[in-house]
Amino acid sequence: MRKTLLGTLLIGLLVVFATSCGSIKDMQKNHNKVRYQVSPNPLEAHGDKVVVTVNGNIPEGYFQKNAVVYMQPILTWETGEVILSPMNLKGNKVDGNGKAIDKKTGGRFVYKDTVQYREGMENAQLTLNPVAYKTKVVNEANATQAEALENKGAINLGNVKISQGINSTSNRVDTRGDLSIASHNYAPKTTELMSANIYFTVNLADLNWNNEQNKKNDAKRAVDNMKSYIANNSVPRQIFVNAWASPEGEESFNIGLSKKRAETTSKLVNQILDEALTERAKAENIKQNDINNYIADAKKDVVIQTNAKGEDWDNFIRLVEGSSLKEKNTVINVVKSQPDKVRREQEIRNMSVVFRQIEQDILPTLRRGEIAFNFSGIQKTDQEIAKMAVTNPDDLTYDEMMYAASLTSNYANKQSIYKSVTERFGSQWEGWNNAGAVSINLNQLDESKRYLETADKLSPNNPTVQNNLGLLYLALKDVKTADMHMQKAVELGNEQAQVNQAIIDIKKGDYEAAAQKLDGRKCIYNLALLQLLTGNTGNAIRTLDCCMDQTAEVNYLRAVCYARLDDVPGLVKNLRQACEQEPDYKYKAKNDIEFRRYVSNLEFQNVVNN
Repeated sequence: MRKTLLGTLLIGLLVVFATSCGSIKDMQKNHNKVRYQVSPNPLEAHGDKVVVTVNGNIPEGYFQKNAVVYMQPILTWETGEVILSPMNLKGNKVDGNGKAIDKKTGGRFVYKDTVQYREGMENAQLTLNPVAYKTKVVNEANATQAEALENKGAINLGNVKISQGINSTSNRVDTRGDLSIASHNYAPKTTELMSANIYFTVNLADLNWNNEQNKKNDAKRAVDNMKSYIANNSVPRQIFVNAWASPEGEESFNIGLSKKRAETTSKLVNQILDEALTERAKAENIKQNDINNYIADAKKDVVIQTNAKGEDWDNFIRLVEGSSLKEKNTVINVVKSQPDKVRREQEIRNMSVVFRQIEQDILPTLRRGEIAFNFSGIQKTDQEIAKMAVTNPDDLTYDEMMYAASLTSNYANKQSIYKSVTERFGSQWEGWNNAGAVSINLNQLDESKRYLETADKLSPNNPTVQNNLGLLYLALKDVKTADMHMQKAVELGNEQAQVNQAIIDIKKGDYEAAAQKLDGRKCIYNLALLQLLTGNTGNAIRTLDCCMDQTAEVNYLRAVCYARLDDVPGLVKNLRQACEQEPDYKYKAKNDIEFRRYVSNLEFQNVVNN
């Protein structure tokens, strides 16, 4: 009887002991009570890197005193995986490395690692399958999961999906930047013996000699003097006609207005010629019936080059600089720093007192047509230079070739002309630099590298070349080398590099430095991206709204902004516009974590699936 009672007592004590000590199998059984939370959720890419932070919460009574839990998160996606660094948790009776967790009270831990962002990670899944085992000492600081499982009695606690997807909006930075094009030195080599300006009333293109500026500047007398000179001396060989509008109001209207003023000025030139040549004919006793033929023969050899110049911002700046305006430096700074002309004019108008003086003293002098007579010979017209650069480049000088490239907005044509410059004038760094810059725009990066490296050899430490090399290496996704060249360009005084450096700062995840470099800039895509990344979503939308080119890139980022504001109509409208401009955005939107909440929305589906 005593043996039986003793045996029962021993068994009971063993049961109590076993219950009190627990086992790692109990940890496996109760693993669903452990909480893992990733921050931020979803993960985010910044500066081409993803910081993975997992906050863990171990409940009371869970962690065994002599247990070790080996954790090694894994990021997996369709085409790859990354195994992150390991971390150990340990009970209070275990020595060695690792975060100690008290059995009675439980505890918290923070896991942190950084991985390089790769293409395709948008849908990456972060999972964890901890390994638990019992030991007195932990030495496996750099062990693998397989090595952890080699411990006696080791078991997997259970696979846990911690997060799904990586937000890669920060990688939408526009790396094209501001290219540095070396300027041409071409200038018309004419002897302008005579010139005159005529002035127009605001928004009008008809010739009115009673216009205040025409009276003030005695424009009628200047025209009569030109007529008299031709009648009594010689006929000009070449006549330049230019016309402008003052920079106020809608730009497209002003472009059309300057064209009409150019036509009016050109008609006046023909009137001057006709009247002057009629006087000459009479002085030379030409018969009345032959005068028209006389005039036609004389005008046959005269080349008239007419240009509508649009809004005259250049002379606006010059006149403001020479004026007595109290706030002229502020006005000039607005013009030079604000690329959006609509915003530029509005900011000047907001300075009401100053604008009234500008409206009275400066703008009327800019509404003009210009006549310039050249009596010394005929130079090539812009049209002739542009044509010869393609058909007969060998007949143009270096300056004419560089000028020809500036006459076209087609980058393929620019590249062709600059290529000819490098072949004919190989010692001039400007041609190589410009060919390299244009090649970046055309995404011909190998060609660009060849051109720019040659320019760098011909002109070492040239800020223009260094800026373009920085943009080239950005396009090649070599941020480190790009940063080196861009910093050099900044040190050498290249103003474009100052702004381009902000691109590199965004790529590096240094948003504060980027903001400093973009301070004062407006209506720039990268500024909008920076505002979005730093939580200023409303400002980002306003910046995108005033971007001059409403590209697919702009519309897509604006859709992201509206998604963050949970504004479905704004999201759908802008995403539709982006997809209509570039259908590839349909696929991007389907996999973009920014739109994860809207994948089941019918309007969203209609945009990305049709």
